[in-house]
Amino acid sequence: MPINPKFKALLKDPKIKFTIILGSGFHKQGLIEDTILSSWEMLLRRLNPDCILTGEYHLDFEKIIESKKIPCEDSYKTEERLIQCVQKLIKEEQEKVLSNGNHCYPIEIFNPEKVSDVISLNFDKIPEIILKSRDGIQFKENINDSSFSKLKNKDTKKSGSKDTYAYVSTKHNIVEFNDVENIRFWYPHGNIDNNNKIILGLHRYSQMLEVAIRLRNHHMQHKRSEQEDNTWYYRLIQNPVLILGAGISSTEWDMWFALTSRNRANGYKLPVFQMRECECKKDAQHEWFQPLFTGMDFDQQWKQLEELFKSK
Repeated sequence: MPINPKFKALLKDPKIKFTIILGSGFHKQGLIEDTILSSWEMLLRRLNPDCILTGEYHLDFEKIIESKKIPCEDSYKTEERLIQCVQKLIKEEQEKVLSNGNHCYPIEIFNPEKVSDVISLNFDKIPEIILKSRDGIQFKENINDSSFSKLKNKDTKKSGSKDTYAYVSTKHNIVEFNDVENIRFWYPHGNIDNNNKIILGLHRYSQMLEVAIRLRNHHMQHKRSEQEDNTWYYRLIQNPVLILGAGISSTEWDMWFALTSRNRANGYKLPVFQMRECECKKDAQHEWFQPLFTGMDFDQQWKQLEELFKSK
């Protein structure tokens, strides 16, 4: 059967809503040709056309930092310059895509009757912008109602600052479809609104792992007192998960920590489904995630998913 029967059963349950982890494959499907939104390789080559890319793009970015370092400049300053460049490039590409209208994004997957949260691993905000252009849809930005962002970091002693990773990682936007239905959009790796918190290099990824560990501990404290707190971590473990257009690389430690913690300690049995083309591999993702569809290419899967999620 091309549709995973477990996914099909959950889809029919009116009480179930999914959390989507959204990757650059969303742009690969929605755009006529590859751009820096759909291709990490193209983005990194815009930073350094001569770089040798290995496919381990977070490590490749570290090499680009080395190659672009100015004499007597601290590496973190070089990284900041490059991240500002990434922000500028993606902002320009986002504006270009939205202004020329030459796209066919599978936007129907964002049905608030089926989806409660989107955890975007992309730095752009195109899905939200397209959605809020529709009649009757309201939009709220930079919401942070989590008590986690107010906790003091044991090393920095900072709390509540909008410059901390704790604050950025629990900040979200809300697309309101009507009085009762909405979808939250989370950007744990940052977005173009704040270049200081875009996560590309391994040093920043290591900081995100520390945040994920703190999020997990924070969640467990609330769970013991039978409370809940609104964070991307909570939304990831509370719902069945759809990984769409994304491969979770081995260096995305915060995502792996959250996904493995949900199985390891919390006893959640709701599955994690992944959109992928081939079941012949025996890698970590094939072991941890169930296929969403089988015997279908990516184009067919996106179209099938849109049809399944389309509002009736």
